[in-house]
Amino acid sequence: MEVMVEQIVVPRWDSHRPSRRSSKPTSKSSGSAPNPVKARGLSKQTEKLFALYLESKELFYRSTLATRFEAMLHAKSRPRINKIISLGLGSLGASKDQSRRMKQLAIFMAIASHLQATSERQFQIPLYAQDPSFTKTDEEFLGFLGVQVLRTPEASDLGEAGQMIDEETLIYSPFLTIEAYGRLFAAAQKKSEKVQSLERIAPVLIGDDFNALKLKWEKRTAEHRNVESLMRGLKERSYQRRAISGEGFWTESDNPFPMALYWRQLGRKLEGAEATAPLKGKL
Repeated sequence: MEVMVEQIVVPRWDSHRPSRRSSKPTSKSSGSAPNPVKARGLSKQTEKLFALYLESKELFYRSTLATRFEAMLHAKSRPRINKIISLGLGSLGASKDQSRRMKQLAIFMAIASHLQATSERQFQIPLYAQDPSFTKTDEEFLGFLGVQVLRTPEASDLGEAGQMIDEETLIYSPFLTIEAYGRLFAAAQKKSEKVQSLERIAPVLIGDDFNALKLKWEKRTAEHRNVESLMRGLKERSYQRRAISGEGFWTESDNPFPMALYWRQLGRKLEGAEATAPLKGKL
């Protein structure tokens, strides 16, 4: 499946980082700057979402979480990435979860910005997002950011994303059901009449920390066993886990479930800074 996506130009990671001398987000400091949303003739709702997104983005680049992400994604052994897919972001409209979801979107876009800036390829890395709860406003806003929306009938189904994931895809899953993770790791999707294997797809997964997720349920529950099964599958396929943490971004009201980066190491011997990086342990 080939989808043509209008992408915004994503500058280098550090170009997003505001001066620490400024106490206000740069998005609010320049009243004379043209509003790109109004210039495109988009809706008032999209304009509001864009303002919230800018606040979250500015906050992210001031946090130590941004530094942590940059260090993890800058590893020399990083696999080649030709697309980034977000699964389970949720609707960005007004709700009790809006702040958390907008911040998770800011992380998604920051990941894309860094990978684009450090990529040896000249073309724009396409971005995709899939969630059954996306509204028309969500789709308009994400499209404005250069993100193509994919379709799925329900949260536990991989939908169109399942047909697009390949061996050069980074999966960003801020909130995915155990059932969807199971389908992803079982690699039950068919492509060109051939069963895809996780050994050929998804070299990088940024999502729920399964070590923490396992502790959410009692040992005798089906959920606990399902998470253990997912962890075994990752271990068998040589994925390593790095916990994601950092200060200055999340608040008590929007703090998400712990996240981790899972990176497939295919016979690579880590050297230098990678070898001494604080891995939180294999699965």
